[in-house]
Amino acid sequence: LKKLDSQLGGLLAESSSEEDFTGKAGQSTVLRLPGLGSKRVGLIGLGQSASTPAAFRGLGEAVAAAAKSTQASDVAIVLASSEGLSAESKLNSATAIASGTVLGLYEDNRYKSESKKPALKSVDILGLGTGPELEKKLKFAEDVSSAVIFGRELVNSPANV
Repeated sequence: LKKLDSQLGGLLAESSSEEDFTGKAGQSTVLRLPGLGSKRVGLIGLGQSASTPAAFRGLGEAVAAAAKSTQASDVAIVLASSEGLSAESKLNSATAIASGTVLGLYEDNRYKSESKKPALKSVDILGLGTGPELEKKLKFAEDVSSAVIFGRELVNSPANV
């Protein structure tokens, strides 16, 4: 984060202080920064318990909410402090972020006349690893998220359906 801020001439630090961004869990702000190659940069807080799976799942949900509100089609997630994490922690963090994002994007539009398709097409989680182990964990997260969504749909369905 400091590297990105230095490339932008301190704009992130300045903007986050103007927006009263303190990094509390769930707190977010989306900034428009010129000359970066992306239209917006979002800062999302993890809070004090930043290393728990629930915190990373919450981060994924906050990313989904920010992507919905800005109609973003592509999102990249970079953790400010991923250097101190072990390889297993990085895999678990990526899995929790992915499942939080999928569950955060879900809306049950089956019984609505006009259903909106989410604009988000891709989410890249950077700096938390690559390879077959990550693919295996992400597949597991996808399966669990699908089961959670199926459960939500069962609960939200009328009894006669």
